[in-house]
Amino acid sequence: MNLKKIAFIICADNSQYYEECVRYIQELHVPEGYCTDILCIQEADSMAQGYNGGMNASDAKYKVYIQQNTFILNRDFLNDMLRIFAGDAKIGMLGVLGAEKLPEDADCRTCWNWGNIVEYDCRTVLDADFYVQDKEADWHEVEAVNGSLIATQYDIPWREDILSGWEFYDVAQSLEMRRAGYKVVVPYQREAWCYQDSVCGNTKEYSASRQQMMSAYPETFCGKLTQADIEKDAKYVKDLEKLATSLKALFAGRHYAQLESIAAEMRPKWLLHADIREIMNVMEIYSLESASISGIHSKWIFADSWEMLCEYYRWIRLVILRMGYGREDERIAELRQMVEEGLISRDAIRKIAAVSLKDTGDVQERLLGKIAEQPLVSVIICVHNSEDVIGDAIESVLNQSYQNLELLLVDDASTDNSRQVILSYEDSRIKPIFLKKNRHVCYTCNVGFQQARGKYVAVMGHDDMWSPDKLEKQVSFLEEHPGYHVCFSWVNIIDEHKHIRNREEQGMYKMFNSDNAKATEWISSLIRYSNRLCAPSACIRRSILEKAGHYRYALLQLQDYDLWLRCLLEGEIYILQERMTLYRKFQQEGRNVSEVSMENTIRFAHEAQWICHWYINNMPFDLFQRAFKKEFQNPEAVTKKQLQCEKALLLKRIGNCFAEADFVELYEDAECREILEREYHLGLTDFYKLNGKPMYFDEYALQILQDVRTQNNLEDTE
Repeated sequence: MNLKKIAFIICADNSQYYEECVRYIQELHVPEGYCTDILCIQEADSMAQGYNGGMNASDAKYKVYIQQNTFILNRDFLNDMLRIFAGDAKIGMLGVLGAEKLPEDADCRTCWNWGNIVEYDCRTVLDADFYVQDKEADWHEVEAVNGSLIATQYDIPWREDILSGWEFYDVAQSLEMRRAGYKVVVPYQREAWCYQDSVCGNTKEYSASRQQMMSAYPETFCGKLTQADIEKDAKYVKDLEKLATSLKALFAGRHYAQLESIAAEMRPKWLLHADIREIMNVMEIYSLESASISGIHSKWIFADSWEMLCEYYRWIRLVILRMGYGREDERIAELRQMVEEGLISRDAIRKIAAVSLKDTGDVQERLLGKIAEQPLVSVIICVHNSEDVIGDAIESVLNQSYQNLELLLVDDASTDNSRQVILSYEDSRIKPIFLKKNRHVCYTCNVGFQQARGKYVAVMGHDDMWSPDKLEKQVSFLEEHPGYHVCFSWVNIIDEHKHIRNREEQGMYKMFNSDNAKATEWISSLIRYSNRLCAPSACIRRSILEKAGHYRYALLQLQDYDLWLRCLLEGEIYILQERMTLYRKFQQEGRNVSEVSMENTIRFAHEAQWICHWYINNMPFDLFQRAFKKEFQNPEAVTKKQLQCEKALLLKRIGNCFAEADFVELYEDAECREILEREYHLGLTDFYKLNGKPMYFDEYALQILQDVRTQNNLEDTE
């Protein structure tokens, strides 16, 4: 055995991935006196079999088993690995991601919770903030490590005797290492040591391998797996493969309009299949290209097969990764030339960079250049008693890479030192406005809207912040896509100390980091599920604000929701899938505008009811048809009066308290009465019964009524 040798063992079936993996390995710093070797294992029947072959073929003491789609970002990885192994001879294995506790039912797909890694799941780069680490410890012991990268200093045979596929080899090896008396650990990584590409999928042998693991390690996996579970999993995988095959056939036939429609319908589901997800990404790019001022499509769309297109698409992603991580690469100049010649669209670069990197840095600027003309952007910040945070907000605006802006600071009669903080900034772009009477956010923001002179308007909360390139990227997008009227970004949730709290605020984080959709799909979704768009992340065309109108003065909880719905009447919106907005949620009680309270919850429900009712009734009939056709009780409804009936029925189904008034009006019209009875089986008697059922649109209403009845009963008893 060579004690100064480190072998990298890679099971490869994709030359593009293998070559990229090796490219990163060759850039590692090799400790003095050590040598490295790379073993490529091909045509293995299983991962365990392949790794056994590599292990037995190498005389290296240290072995790094790495998946072909894992790229080592930490150039000092070898030194760090050797330091950890040298520090404790009982450490037999380390990985970059681990499971502190394996699930009893052996379903290990979501058990990885400890460590740090940059993972691309064919939708976006997953947020590493959801993983746990101990900053005070050099490493942490776990039950198992993930197979993205596994390093060992002792040879233990891989369990090819029980595992015949590509699943669970990592978990089995971790358990075998621990059976042999060694520790399995995950090191602390301030920055992720590895990037893993295309972490998505559910192989057909998963359930069978899971069952084998439960039989081989009953002391760890004592749960139950039924035959019904296995068959359900197998059907799911089979259905996905069938869908992927049909989508690829549509690509081969260049049926792009049909693919656009299917992709839009599937996007909210994000099915667990790499090809299906990438098809959705490619079709989003195709739609953006069609809507751009150039109208030019990336040349990959004319590939003869999905496989050829996918290789082309992946090549671009891999080169963008090299740029994002500051690596020298001869392919970068080639990619830049392809963009300049129009072979790859600006939309393709923008989308691929956004979903592939945690921070695109200067990638877009290097490939797309600066905006030729910079129209004025009016930034509005409504200020009220925020002396401790308003400075952060102001500075994040003034420090934007996009400099042609005006900053309207509208102070809503603050009683603290907010005014002094505002006046302490000496910048000609700042336009302070001080209101004498406190009138709340809608009035204050409307003052800003009325004073705004820019082509674009961006509203920021007095406690929020932006990344330096936010406005530049949003204006660039809007300038290139005249049919899109509002551009949002993804967000990070922060607290009063600017600490990221995405894991603690998962509901809000996931809500504001939505996927893109067509205007009609947004309308349908917003009406059914309320707001999912983050106001401080928005950049809006002022011309659309003038058409749609400003904030409604009477609203306090859902003024943004109402505004977005009205903007959607005018055209499309887009979300740049980069976390460029820092949305603050205070941990201190009482400081958040939308603090959870009975009063706010009731007001929220009341405003939602009115907004939905107003919106549905004021929607043009053609837009209503396109947005809600799938929910029509009569799919053949086309006349004005039929559609009026459909609107009332939709409002009734979603529990809108104002729907009754619509039915009262409809039943006064003889033709509508006949339509409701003939086509919807909702004659007057039917409606009387329907209207006799209880409908409470906020959670406190029923309790209030019950309290009143209880009090009345007590009074009657007395």
